[in-house]
Amino acid sequence: MIFINGKFLAQSLTGVQRYAIELLQAFDALLADGAWTATGPVVLLVPSTRVQPLPALRHIQIREIPSGNLHVWEQVRLPWAARGAMLINLAGSTPLIKFGQVSTFHDTAVFDVPSSFSANFVRWYRLLFNAQGRLSRRILTVSEFSKERLVHHLGIDAGKVAVVHCGADHMRRQPADAAVLGKLGVDAGRYFLAVGSANPNKNFSRLIEAFAGLEDPDARLVVVGGSNATVFADSSDAARDDPRIVRAGRLTDDEIKALYSHARVYVFPSIYEGFGLPPVEAMFCDCPVLAARAASIPEICGNGAAFFDPYSVDDIRASMRRALHDDAWLAELRRAGGVRAETFTWHNAALSLVRTLSDIGVMQPRQARA
Repeated sequence: MIFINGKFLAQSLTGVQRYAIELLQAFDALLADGAWTATGPVVLLVPSTRVQPLPALRHIQIREIPSGNLHVWEQVRLPWAARGAMLINLAGSTPLIKFGQVSTFHDTAVFDVPSSFSANFVRWYRLLFNAQGRLSRRILTVSEFSKERLVHHLGIDAGKVAVVHCGADHMRRQPADAAVLGKLGVDAGRYFLAVGSANPNKNFSRLIEAFAGLEDPDARLVVVGGSNATVFADSSDAARDDPRIVRAGRLTDDEIKALYSHARVYVFPSIYEGFGLPPVEAMFCDCPVLAARAASIPEICGNGAAFFDPYSVDDIRASMRRALHDDAWLAELRRAGGVRAETFTWHNAALSLVRTLSDIGVMQPRQARA
């Protein structure tokens, strides 16, 4: 029996939960198509109280476990239900005390940038990472950058850590709600786009300063998701008061798809990412990308983006200024980004997952079983 931790279905949808849902569905498709077989039934264990709909799975079974407190569910009820069997965790947290499971840690931000989190959060996740770094059969992560950081902080062998990239081809099936452009008062091809949380690592304050120094009165910067007062607090008064900056707040996925598709360029100034999904989503939407030369971002974006120093307002501004005037450059970025994005599909991610599970003996290609 192989169990999968379905806690992510009881959580709001962020990048970690999207990773788990999309990877689960692509994994199920591989099993349903018969290319790979498991050593026993594969069962998704889900809390009885959820905020996400149950996925439509063709092969993987679903079993509900009474939930109550979600932390207690994961730390007590889940490992009890999965006792004596393999447990696969796809969403960045795991039972603390369980031997031989597969754990997924997207980054090591609690070690690298602890100031971004509460003290209790840092203490808990450092304990969890260190314990499961040793107790887990395999650790999954989303980039070579994160793999190197896990090996460094946890003192584990690199062979224990497997990279299973994120995918972004969910953007193909995501509908676009172009009415959002009118709602925000922006014109297609005339705005920069940034999407992210209010976390200081997203570096929006420098992006805002850089944009405020551009001379074009018709340009716009649309900030989605992290556009609350926290994001703008570290900016100058001139930047905070710039009427060309559109604070969009939280939007639907349909609206974000439309903004990706019609932006002049997507700007990703983050200084710390385990993977960095938004620029790859933008590439899938035919949007040129400017990105920070930091952490995993050059590894993931490759030659599909143009890079700047995220600590330099002047360098960010120079890239944005060029994007306003160099159509040929943007056309080349758009082409290169489209090619790069095809590397990151959920099918490819699921293949990496099953190959890792094959290495530890719980999965095998169909022909190998005959």
